[in-house]
Amino acid sequence: MKNLYVLLLFLISSNISAQDEVSADWSLTINGNEIILSIVEFNNFTVGLDGHWHYILNEEEYVAVHDINDVVISELPDGEHTIYVWLVDHMHNAIDPPVEETISFTIDTGLSNIDNEILDMKIYPNPVSGDFVTIISPLQGLKQIEVYSVTGRKVMDTKTYKSTLNLSSFNSGIYMVKVTINDQSKVSKLIIR
Repeated sequence: MKNLYVLLLFLISSNISAQDEVSADWSLTINGNEIILSIVEFNNFTVGLDGHWHYILNEEEYVAVHDINDVVISELPDGEHTIYVWLVDHMHNAIDPPVEETISFTIDTGLSNIDNEILDMKIYPNPVSGDFVTIISPLQGLKQIEVYSVTGRKVMDTKTYKSTLNLSSFNSGIYMVKVTINDQSKVSKLIIR
């Protein structure tokens, strides 16, 4: 009976300590050359009462955030970036055990400065279920074709005089295609099945 009592007490104390575990989750939204960093979920920790959170962007100085409002960081240069976030107590010490997250992201503003109405161009079939698409335009000449993932990462950059484009190496998903002919450009959404 004594062993049963000890086992029951152990299970209850383990369950209580598991419920008291602190956790947090952050999300990042990219909009052009700006990001929005949000603390979206936290358990057993109240920002302001129990402490706050810090972040470091690209290994620079840390920034303390004392509320749960979104943090907007703008005018980021194109390229790869890393942001490290973590919960701290009122003395700026990381809580124990640590609650932290590292988020890597890419800024690519190549798509944000384009006038979509300059080039009269069509891509078909769209959605794509095969390996090739056809690009039709009344303009003749060298086509510079840039393909971007939905996160803004450039996944293809090629030049061709042909009207077909081989997409056999692409995974299914949604892409943005920028076609430039004689300094005129257009961006189109392309769905690959």
